[in-house]
Amino acid sequence: MSPQQSRNEQIKTTATMTKSRRLSIPASIRLKARRVSLAFLLALTSSALAEDQIPSRNIAALDILNGGYPRAFFFRASEGAHSESQYRTYESWDSNFNRLQGIIGKCLDEECIGRERRNPAFFSEFKRRHPKQAVLLHFNGNARDPRYQTEKYFAGHWIYRESTMITANIPAETGETSIEVEDARDFRINIGRYRTSNDDIALFRINDQGKHDWYHCEQVQLLNVDYEANTITVKRGCYGTKPLAFKAGESRAASHAVEGPWGQRNNIMWYYNFSTHCPRDHDGMTCADHLVDDLAEWFGTQGPLAAFDGLEFDVMYNRTHGDTDGDGHADDGLADGINNYGIGMVEFARALRKRMTDNFIIQGDGALGQGGMNSQRAWGILNGIESEGWPNHSDWEMADWSGGLNRHFFWRDNARDPVFNYVNHKWTQSVPGRPGARMNPDVPFSRHRLSFAASQFFDAMICYSFAPRNDPDQKFGIWDELRCGIDQKIGWLGKPEGPAVRLATQQIDIINGRGAGTSLADMISGPVTTKVTPDGVQIRPSDSNAGNVRFTIRDIPTDGPHLFVPLVMKGDSMPGYPRETARFATVSASGGMLDLMADQPLEIGMNLRSAGVESPLDESSGASLRERPAEIADDTRPAYFVHPPYRSETGYTYWIQEADVRGDSELRFSIGMGKQSPLQSDGVWFKVYAAAVTNAGIGDYRKIFEVSTKLHEWLPQTVALQPFSGQRVRLKFVADCGPRDNSTTDHAHWADVRIVAAGTTDSDITQSTSSMTWVNNQTFRSGFCFRNVRSSRVDLTVSVENSAAVVVESIAAHAHPDAIYRVFEGGIVLANPSRMPYVFDLSAITPGRTYRRIQATANQDTETNNGHPVGDAVTLGDRDGLFLVRVK
Repeated sequence: MSPQQSRNEQIKTTATMTKSRRLSIPASIRLKARRVSLAFLLALTSSALAEDQIPSRNIAALDILNGGYPRAFFFRASEGAHSESQYRTYESWDSNFNRLQGIIGKCLDEECIGRERRNPAFFSEFKRRHPKQAVLLHFNGNARDPRYQTEKYFAGHWIYRESTMITANIPAETGETSIEVEDARDFRINIGRYRTSNDDIALFRINDQGKHDWYHCEQVQLLNVDYEANTITVKRGCYGTKPLAFKAGESRAASHAVEGPWGQRNNIMWYYNFSTHCPRDHDGMTCADHLVDDLAEWFGTQGPLAAFDGLEFDVMYNRTHGDTDGDGHADDGLADGINNYGIGMVEFARALRKRMTDNFIIQGDGALGQGGMNSQRAWGILNGIESEGWPNHSDWEMADWSGGLNRHFFWRDNARDPVFNYVNHKWTQSVPGRPGARMNPDVPFSRHRLSFAASQFFDAMICYSFAPRNDPDQKFGIWDELRCGIDQKIGWLGKPEGPAVRLATQQIDIINGRGAGTSLADMISGPVTTKVTPDGVQIRPSDSNAGNVRFTIRDIPTDGPHLFVPLVMKGDSMPGYPRETARFATVSASGGMLDLMADQPLEIGMNLRSAGVESPLDESSGASLRERPAEIADDTRPAYFVHPPYRSETGYTYWIQEADVRGDSELRFSIGMGKQSPLQSDGVWFKVYAAAVTNAGIGDYRKIFEVSTKLHEWLPQTVALQPFSGQRVRLKFVADCGPRDNSTTDHAHWADVRIVAAGTTDSDITQSTSSMTWVNNQTFRSGFCFRNVRSSRVDLTVSVENSAAVVVESIAAHAHPDAIYRVFEGGIVLANPSRMPYVFDLSAITPGRTYRRIQATANQDTETNNGHPVGDAVTLGDRDGLFLVRVK
């Protein structure tokens, strides 16, 4: 037997013995034995690798950080190493996944069961054989399966939902117990991704400070709920805890905040409590402290992941939901208006970076919620982000083209060296009738190419969940653009010869250079003050208590259906937050009207009948407001879904927005009710109030609209605003629970809320569209492309998180699509994100050079990538990208 055959047998034996060892453990204790099992695997793996020591970590030498473009690696398909039915031997697996520049996958059982069985050994051997390829761990940054190595964590290290009082004594007994509670409505069965899970619940004694007693706590599993009797039936003494006694009126029950399960065989996962006020255990340790220790151990010289180059934190949030301080009430990680959860996430990343040093790759999810607003904000600490799908996992229409570019350009400029951002090429849609199931949409090859092209512009690596068909030799498919088709050449583009070029910026500036200095300041309106400084126009909110800086740049001229706006901006840091924390910003354009839904409401709230005063919206009352498209009678519109309070008592829910009213303007909107409302609701009172806003403050509200309906149809409404002409007005939109004070099925919708000039038709209106960017204390150039421009002028509305000052250095406007190219040593990459064909003049872009198309492999786009030479110009169709090979 050769040395290599011997090594392969050792790896195979490692996996087989581990499997055998696990199967011999009784089910009742198998989960508790995971730490032993992993240690056993490590010992065997270390033995299997004894001939050559595990390579010393040296991320600076990785090909993916040094080689030519495109830079690509395999996503979690490589994780299939755990499946013997898929890959019987190490060699069969390695031959599939050694063909790019690295791999990433799950190698621990913290989320998906069975990944420890062979993956750590296979991934480590892969690193030994291919030391210049990147080997990364995929790890959930938000939650953990409570069955996986949670012994060192205590009850205060997790996040809970609202608690409820226990109203009858509970004995310390094993088995099942029926528990009487004050309010059972927050306990849920048939939840989770597949609607097959039930809540995990913690029972707590209440301590002298009125908070959960973390050391008199029992974890239970929910079996059933009787909402009328306010009782829950639970399985006692779960997740390593013992049944305890709890006294009525002195104890509480709270469900865990959870996600998942991510896979039919897996468990729901408990949220980590990353907040800076996270309770500490008897050793003074927070949840983040223990997680840093876990990771340092796993990646340490004696750990199962010692050979790995780093990790990516999936779903690494800046925000959370639930109770983080143990007082029984949802605080969402906030304290005195400061996001302590988000700060805690940054500090966790900082602590991990300090422990692991710079010779270790750390990445985090970067596109969670509204273009990344909900993602971690550890700039300067993390090496980069993952975009799960680009622009996001459901946007194969490329609606967020600008936001996707801005997000990645900002991370490229602000990540820690060596910068390692990547796009996980992935678009999915739900499968009708199968909860939790997802499938790839049917999209043309052009969309794939456009996503790959964008990654070359902002220097991101590419991996993919949306894979092409298997290669002709039946190995796992590789996209032709990543390897030059049949040439099978990794890094074939070579190094970039310069940055990406946005051709729109080479066109005339249709605001004639007025986008800077005093002329820019004169164009800005809104509840802000401006000051011209050497750095640009400084902008502050007039109200120092405002939640954001929101201003409008008026009357930008247009010339055709396309508009591209480059915006150069920076801003002060947010008080109370780490210096790394940038601010989320949006830029929207609309014309012929003012879209009152283009930005977040200035205020949302509710009024309970008994209170008689307005207060912040409390979702425990049943009141809610959600921005989401609403479909009524096969007509989908941008809308706010609103429900009045109903749980303890009724009342109304409201939202507020402000606007400047010009000339003979009118308020237009549509209202409508949910599908079940005609049968079960007595209707909702839709009301609008208006108040003038002056330097002296906000005037008295007066009612300008009121109607009641329960119809499941869009009802267009128009309200004259002539009494407020030339004034700034505050508009309050109210959804009241109905004529009989009955809030049953009061599923109300406000849609298409806008202010327009009287007589304006839809053909004269540029619908509001919005894209995101980030703002920190370093000047950053964002780009915003708008299409379907119909009005002769548009207003640009800029909204920046927090009230700290921002500085706009310059703005311009170009009536041109956002066509982009980038020149490389070995070729050129082109992108046309518009819905119209675009001609690239290659002879002007790179005089004297010639190009040909990639020659596609048999199972991919042989029509576009046909290997033929191209002439002096090439035309790209609707939302297409193109990779061309340099001939000379």
